Amino acid sequence: MASKEFDDRTHLAFLFECASREIRKAVMRSVHEEVGEKYALKHGWMLGYLERQKEPVFPKDLEKTFHFPKSTLADMLQSLDKCGLITKVSVDGDARKKQIIVTEKGKEWNTFMENKIMEAEDYITADISDEQFHEVVQVMEKMVENAIKYKSYIELNKED
Repeated sequence: MASKEFDDRTHLAFLFECASREIRKAVMRSVHEEVGEKYALKHGWMLGYLERQKEPVFPKDLEKTFHFPKSTLADMLQSLDKCGLITKVSVDGDARKKQIIVTEKGKEWNTFMENKIMEAEDYITADISDEQFHEVVQVMEKMVENAIKYKSYIELNKED
């Protein structure tokens, strides 16, 4: 009985994953044609965020913003550093505390990526009204919020 009920539903995680994958592939196809397969889209999001920060940014700050596990974040930062898009500098004489700084090359890459992302977003939202777009955004933001609450709910129930 559960199989039929399962099959009759639209599964949001699957739908979001498919949409996300197709959008990433569309943006990256455009990027790869110009610069090759050196970078991933998540590097563009990270650089854009880093470049816009007014206060110093440290790896721990990024965990909360991007919801990446520490190991994934460390790999991303290492990759960005290796490509020369960011640099990490010690702060207050503490070698363990590293501030992340976007390099000039990183700033140029960020501008390039932002243009590619906006180009793709303009194309894929062409037949969607502003009202529909904003409604989808609000619903998705609420779903993210609810998913975070659900994770906490599951954790609390495990402790009981």
